[in-house]
Amino acid sequence: MRDSLNFLHRINNWTESVGMTDTEGILVKIAITVGVAFLLYIISRKWLSKVLKKIVGKTKSTWDDILYDQGFFRKLASLIPPITAYVILTFIDWKYKDILWRLVDIWLIIVTLFIVISLLNAINKIYESYPVSKNRPITFFIQLLKVFLYTIVVITVVSVILNKSPEHLIVGLSAFAAVLLLIFKDSILGFVAGIQLTANNMIRIGDWIQMDKNNANGTVLEVNLYTVKVQNWDMTISTIPTYQLVSESFTNWRGMQESDGRRIMRSINIDMNSVHFLSQEEIEKFTSSDFLKEYIGQMTKKLGGINKDKNTVLDERQLTNIGIFRRYMDAWIAANPDINVRMTHMVRQLQPGPTGMPIQIYCFSAIKEWVSYEKVQADIFDHIMAVIPEFGLKVFEFPSHIDAEPPATMVG
Repeated sequence: MRDSLNFLHRINNWTESVGMTDTEGILVKIAITVGVAFLLYIISRKWLSKVLKKIVGKTKSTWDDILYDQGFFRKLASLIPPITAYVILTFIDWKYKDILWRLVDIWLIIVTLFIVISLLNAINKIYESYPVSKNRPITFFIQLLKVFLYTIVVITVVSVILNKSPEHLIVGLSAFAAVLLLIFKDSILGFVAGIQLTANNMIRIGDWIQMDKNNANGTVLEVNLYTVKVQNWDMTISTIPTYQLVSESFTNWRGMQESDGRRIMRSINIDMNSVHFLSQEEIEKFTSSDFLKEYIGQMTKKLGGINKDKNTVLDERQLTNIGIFRRYMDAWIAANPDINVRMTHMVRQLQPGPTGMPIQIYCFSAIKEWVSYEKVQADIFDHIMAVIPEFGLKVFEFPSHIDAEPPATMVG
């Protein structure tokens, strides 16, 4: 402080010796002190940055690295010019000094804001380095705090310019509360939605979500105050307003990813004209299968007792080729090592229709990774398509124009 005062005295003596007026001398003092402040800022930013980089690189903690990457230390150096100007102004007596005070106050407020913002960014990055951040992201809280800080800074700067207390501005702004609510509608909705998403554990970073309305079907990359970013499977990025995930429906596949299997539910349509009772030759053929041998033995004995007093085939219970096929596929799926048999698995008939009799395969793949899952599913239906003729069944197909009967000729 004493050095600064001596420095200003020397400048004052010099301005008087060259015959400058008081106003000219003050302007020279201001110019010189501001120049010195910026020189100190440049020197401190350049050399301090190098020193801090070496220190940060030697420490084991990652916190200081993140603070350095976010420019926190560089922004701290930005305090030097306004603080220097603030000190110098205390030794200058000028009629426009009040205006300079206000400009320096605004300068100091804005620089402080940038420092706090970089600190908040660093805190968010540090938090994201922990596994808990995927379940409980704080990005939207950080962004809400930034919006609050920006609002406070704007109010404070305006109050400094108008030379009025911030309380008067806040009281005046209360009259425009409805307008403010409209301006910050998305922020308010996003904040409330973020709390609901976090409290109810509805979404996490890395979740696979699907929201057809927004063309989103992929992995959640980021959850913030305004939007949720989703990287789709075609590598495009979809952005969804955060509040829509609360007000509208979406599918989160996390339950499937955390479960023991991924569901397979697909049907194949059988031509109902190919369904028939099994002949004795077919029964002997299917008895040679390890999957069907025990079942056919049990059913033959059971049906023999049921049909012993029946006089017509209409009254008898008999094995059918479609029933044996269902039993075969059920046993084949149960023996498939890629299927989780601890979860529900069955082969069932669905409601017949114009396209035949749907036979549905319902089970859970033990492999949940997408590409491998599709291979497991394809292998099942590859086998079905190849083995169906062995049961005397046909897959339903609409007749092509080649197979269709030619129209009758008109006789005139």
